[in-house]
Amino acid sequence: MLLSRDYKIIAKENLRGRWKLGVGTGLVAGLLGAAIRNNFDVVATISDEEFDMLMLQVQEFLESDLFQTILPALIGALIVLCIYLLIVLVIGGAVSLGYAQFNLNLADDRDPRFSDLFSHINRKWEGFCMQFFRGMMILLWSMLFIIPGIIASYRYAMTPYILAENYDLSVMEAISESKRLMRGNKWELFTLDVSFIGWILLSDLTWGVASLWVGPYQEAARAAFYREISEQRYSRPHVDTEWTQNPDEPLVF
Repeated sequence: MLLSRDYKIIAKENLRGRWKLGVGTGLVAGLLGAAIRNNFDVVATISDEEFDMLMLQVQEFLESDLFQTILPALIGALIVLCIYLLIVLVIGGAVSLGYAQFNLNLADDRDPRFSDLFSHINRKWEGFCMQFFRGMMILLWSMLFIIPGIIASYRYAMTPYILAENYDLSVMEAISESKRLMRGNKWELFTLDVSFIGWILLSDLTWGVASLWVGPYQEAARAAFYREISEQRYSRPHVDTEWTQNPDEPLVF
């Protein structure tokens, strides 16, 4: 089994000369609601006094002349936001499959293109169901405690890749296959994600600017991880069994 640094080396090699493509594709994928990785955010809690103060400030703002002045602009922005969220809801899952396909083509050196992002756009229903059922399962496990939720997120992490290259599988079959494939491999993927902590902190320090490069880097590493556990692509390279035998030479076994 390869180590985290091996997947990162493979990812950097696959992205060599393709960083602009990777950054551009990743940026558009994110804007269109693609979700390959499942991230857990820590929600901060505030005291009752702080909450009351915050509500008082909000009420004062709503009663101010400034709010009345910008209200039409806020309504327009809200309408645009609702339209955007509707678009993301409809095509986000299909774009997730397309982004998985892009990273698989990157891992396989099969001429990855920006258009890969929309290569599964006709699978909007499958993409939506994938996002819904995978998210629901993770949420249900998270209700028990945060740790089971994190484990579930890794259990179903390979679903987009599996569904992207297996048109004959249903969403639930792809989820089950991810569960089977990740059996004994969840810790390895977790350590791979942890190895990006420094890069993620750099993204936070640069107000998310560095994430334009860190995101594609991490996705390329994850695609290499998928290829390794599904086909042993890197630690046991595929050997081409097609060969031609000279008829004048004896057959040697």
